[in-house]
Amino acid sequence: MRAVLVRGVPFEEDFVADLIAEHMTGSATASAPTITDAFEIYMRESMADKRRKFALDATRYFNYFRDHFGDVKLHQLKHWHGIQYRDAQLQRGLSPVSVRKHFNTLNAILNLAFRYLDIDRLSPFRAIKIPNEGQVTREMVVITTELVHKAIQLLQWTTSTHRLLALMQVNTGLRISEPTFARLEDCVLDHPIPHLWVRSNRLSERKNKSSIRAVPLYGVSLDAAQKLHKRATQLRSEWLAPQYAKFNGANHCSAAVNKTLASLKFRSHMFRHAIIDRMKACNDIPVRLAESITGHSSGGSEFDTYGTVGYTLEQKLTVIKRVAVS
Repeated sequence: MRAVLVRGVPFEEDFVADLIAEHMTGSATASAPTITDAFEIYMRESMADKRRKFALDATRYFNYFRDHFGDVKLHQLKHWHGIQYRDAQLQRGLSPVSVRKHFNTLNAILNLAFRYLDIDRLSPFRAIKIPNEGQVTREMVVITTELVHKAIQLLQWTTSTHRLLALMQVNTGLRISEPTFARLEDCVLDHPIPHLWVRSNRLSERKNKSSIRAVPLYGVSLDAAQKLHKRATQLRSEWLAPQYAKFNGANHCSAAVNKTLASLKFRSHMFRHAIIDRMKACNDIPVRLAESITGHSSGGSEFDTYGTVGYTLEQKLTVIKRVAVS
């Protein structure tokens, strides 16, 4: 074996070659992108500075991962990391649904970074299985018309803002965040069919096209909207519910509604379930028309996405009148 002198000391040639190769590989690895680099790319390309809740959630999930494993190099990430992370979050008390939200974000971070950095691989977390995912852990309450009437009666005891916002849900199927984060101009009362526009603003981002819509106001929902509109106008507020027009305001409003209705074991989102149940009971309301009221989207053919008008307020109001409660 040929010897190589290094500062007068003889070493075997193969040994020196291995040391040089290891050194060169280590230098390349030192500059390899990390999970932090991937996160920074994701936040920048997703315009997170304009989406506060999105940014906070993504940052929280990323920090949990980095705190657990450190700033892992992207090429070193394995399926094993995902398994360990999953088990740690479950042991922390998170539900399977919450853990899945973490992985949805982590997958999105990695997929975008791999494309951005021309790394030819898929997220190693893409097929993580979560124990008990999909199992119903909370009893589903049957929402009868009688129960809805009782909830309305409780809400009508006073005209506090959270009660009025909940009443706006009754005959609209609105998410509680939609009237809570509406601007005053979105509540259109000087129209043959009073309605609420659900659209993006600095407090509320609409995730998909179907969630942007105009919903007729009728019955107790119209009465509540009129009271809120009058109050906001007197306060010269740009928001329909200025008390809750702030980050996390919808969560605070939902908590207040749920506390008010706690004796009935009723929660704000149940008004949304209730109107959908009533629509289904009619058995002849087109799904797409129903979804144009509730803001759902179940996909479909090109016929559903072509056209410029969509369902009219008159068509929506006809449906709402059929299923309204007071």
